[in-house]
Parts: sequence; structure tokens; C-alpha cells
Amino acid sequence: MKRKSEFFLCRVINDESGQTLIWTALMIAMLVGVGGLTVDLGRAYVSYRELQASTDAAALAAASQLPITTTNKSSNTVSSTATKYSSVSGNYNAFANLNTPVALTGAAITVTPGCVNVSGLPQCDTGLLANAVQVTQSVKIPTYFIRVLAAFGIQSAKSLTLSATATAQMRGAQRGPYNVAMALDTTQSMTKPDGGSNCSGTKIQCAEQGAQIMLSQLSPCLPGTTCGTATAGNVTNPVDEVSLFTFPPQTAGTQVGNDEGCTAKTPSEIAYPDSTAYATVSHSTPTMPPVGTATGDLTTANLQTLVNQYQVVPLSSNYRSSDNTTGTSPLTVASSGGSSTAPSIVDAVGGNSYFWGKSCTGMDAKGGESTFYAGALFVSQEYLAANARTNATNVLVLLSDGDANGGTMSAGNSNLNSNGSYPSAINQCQQAIDIATAAKAAGTKIYVVGYGVASGGCEVDTNGLTACQTLRSIASSDQNFFVDGSSTKCAGATSVTVGGVTDTLGAIFTAIVGDLTLPRLLPNTIAFTPTS
Repeated sequence: MKRKSEFFLCRVINDESGQTLIWTALMIAMLVGVGGLTVDLGRAYVSYRELQASTDAAALAAASQLPITTTNKSSNTVSSTATKYSSVSGNYNAFANLNTPVALTGAAITVTPGCVNVSGLPQCDTGLLANAVQVTQSVKIPTYFIRVLAAFGIQSAKSLTLSATATAQMRGAQRGPYNVAMALDTTQSMTKPDGGSNCSGTKIQCAEQGAQIMLSQLSPCLPGTTCGTATAGNVTNPVDEVSLFTFPPQTAGTQVGNDEGCTAKTPSEIAYPDSTAYATVSHSTPTMPPVGTATGDLTTANLQTLVNQYQVVPLSSNYRSSDNTTGTSPLTVASSGGSSTAPSIVDAVGGNSYFWGKSCTGMDAKGGESTFYAGALFVSQEYLAANARTNATNVLVLLSDGDANGGTMSAGNSNLNSNGSYPSAINQCQQAIDIATAAKAAGTKIYVVGYGVASGGCEVDTNGLTACQTLRSIASSDQNFFVDGSSTKCAGATSVTVGGVTDTLGAIFTAIVGDLTLPRLLPNTIAFTPTS
């Protein structure tokens, strides 16, 4: 009996049947645990990517409101803009995963303006208090499977705290490339003294100094490089190319000798030639007529004739010797004046006079013709379209007093519309609006600078348009519409303060170049000093 008991005990001990059930149970538990961990971590990863994306968006949006200066010390706009694009409940990127009841706590945001040292970016000093912003968001989300570890005393397993940080710089160091057409008013009113609010010279000289400011901040070539030798006005691999147009137009072929050189020569202004460039005027709708097509009534050759008369300098990039040219005379003035092989837009806008460098006579305002800027807008846009570059944005800058008041059309072979569509002697302000609308639809970004804008209406328009309304409608947006301090206050115009001065041409052109740059994200490892 004893031997049977011992045999039975040995058999039970050596029997391996049933172990599969035990291992299966253990493996199921392990698989469920790993699966649960994967689910929790996967959900956490998705939530983190949403949090980081919204933090990046908030930082870029906040950077668009910079800088903070001594004259604008409030950071409320920076903070409120960042919050608007954040994941905080009720805002643009308030993902469900990051807010209650899905999350344990809703997304929280911290916005810190500060300073970074980046090449090409205006640096913080006594006047500039913040040129960058750092945004941090955090959120606590629950776990569903790994929370079982709390039963073993790991209470932190019940939730995960996620945090994301993004640092962004203000506009100012990265731009373009752009093809820029500047159209400056050279009618009789521009020969009058400015009065000192913009500069000590005439209005055309002040306008040209504004153009100099713009040229000093655009990028002729790649960042951190020397531009090298220019051929026919353009360097190798140009970034921002700039062309100059005038209205009234000039006799074709006289611009080089009259405007591009430093000598004092009077241009040969002519009556507006737009109507004589058409064989017929068949277009009946207020849109830009197609050029060089079977249905168009303006040939490519006739368009080039208009370009030769409205354009002072073709698209060129020889206005500075390098992207980071600084000092008292940053612009490159042609040593021997302008020439047909080396056009000088710097000479045409007065040299380096704004920067106390070499001064040229620049483009003159002879007068003799009234204001009609629809033609300059049309020719500038068609020229930009014909000379488009891959990845380059077309930009048009118009400076005028805003009152299109009956510029004389050329006599002989005239094909004027009688319905107010371009080219026409009536509804001249509306023509400019219609042309600008078509240009904007084609992707051109338009900035408008009102200089000495009067309160009256457009004299030859029948729809009651005022000069202010016309200029505002031409601009791409109110953010792109400016009037100087000598102008009538125009509804919608953006007021700008730079260096403690408000709504001067210098401040306005600085703001235009600043708007052409974009805020950008920086690595969070960059040295960031919070504004005190």
C-alpha cells in the first residue's frame, strides 16, 4: 500500500499535463498588458503630436505680432494671438483629446516674449524689447490600461502629463524670393516741398528715399553670400528682383539717360499712351484684357511698347553687393551712372541719400500730365506676369495721392472705351480698382502708399468713389494699405510706428518690407532670453 502511494505521488509530480493552461493564462495577461500599453502610449503619441502642432501654430501666430518696442510695450496682443491658435478650450486648435472630458485637465498655455540672436534679424536693444516668443502648452490625459499599476502603488500610472514648447522669431530674417514692381507718382504735385514730415526735400525725393529703405532691406542674393558680378542688372541666383515704373510715362528710350544716371536731366514725359496701343477696344467688361491671344486686342509687341514707356528700370538685383550689406551707405550706386547694360535702380531713386551716402538726382517729376495710374498698374502687372520666376511671388507697390483726375490720353489712333473700362477717360479710379482686382486674382500681392491724399473724390468717376476708397480697394488688404501723416485719414489704413515716428514714408516702407518677411520656428535649443 505504501509503494502504491509513493508511485501515485511520483506520477502526479512528474505529470506535465495542464501546464499549457497556466502558460496560456500568463501569456494572455502579458499580451493584454502589452496591448494595453501600446494603446495608451499610442493615444499619448497622437495627443502629443496635436499638442506640438498647435504649439507651433500658436508660436508662429504670436511672432507675427512682434516686435515689442519701447513705444509699444504691451504683450497682450502677442499672448492673445498665441492663445487664439492654441489648444486651449474654445480656440482654433482645441483638439478633443486635449480638453475635458476626454482629458483630465484642459490644455494650458504659457506665452513668453523674449530675445534671440539670429543673423539678419533685428537685435534687441534699448528700443527693441522682444524679437521672439516662446510658447509652452501642457495637458494631463488619463490612461486606461497601465493604470492597473496603481494597484501596486504606482499612482502616477493613472495619467500622463504631456508638454510641448515652440520658439518663433519675428519677421525680418527670412523672405522671398520676390519680383517687385514699384510704381511711383511723378505728376506735378510731387514737385512740391514735403514740409519736413517725411524728409527735407520735395515729395518725389521723399518717395524715392522710401524706395531706398525698401532696397536696403530686400535680399539681392542668397543669405550670407556676396552677390558677385551683375550681368544686365542681375546677379547669379538672385533672390529679390526689383523694377521701377513711373506715371506719367516717358518717351521710350529716354529713361536711362534721364533717370538712371546721377546727372540732372529732365525726363520727357508724354501723354498716357494706353489707348493707342490697341488695334481695337473689344473688351466690354471691367477686366484686364488678355495679351497676345487670339481673343485679345493688345498684342505682345504693343504691350512691350507700353512697358518701354512706363518702366524706368527692368527687374534687377544689383542694388546691393551682398545680402547683409550694412553701414551708412548700404546701396550700390553705379560708378558711371546708368547704362543700357547695367541698369541702376539705386541711381533712379536718388542713390544713397537716405543713408547719407552718395546722392543722385534720381527720377524727376516734371509734371505736365494729370494722374492716371490704371495704366501703370496694368503694365506693371503684365510685366510681372511675363517675367515670373519659379517660387517667386509677384509684388506691386503703388505710391500716389489717390485722385485719378483726368490724365490726357494720346491723340491719334485712339481707341478709348466709352463705358469706363480700361483704357477710358472716365471712371479712372474704378479702372485702377478693376485692374488691381484682376492682378490680385492672378496672385500678385499689392501694397498701396497714399502720399498727401486729399479728402475729395475721384474727379472723373461717376460712382462717387473717393481717393481713400480707391487706394484701399487696390491694396490686397487693409494690412497692405498705408497713408502718410500729411494725408487725409483714410478708413482702413494701417498705422505704423518705427523708431518712434508714426506714418512717415520711412516707417511705411520699413513696414512693407517687414510684411514681406515671415515669422519662422527656431530650434528650442537656441539661447532665449525672456523679456524682463
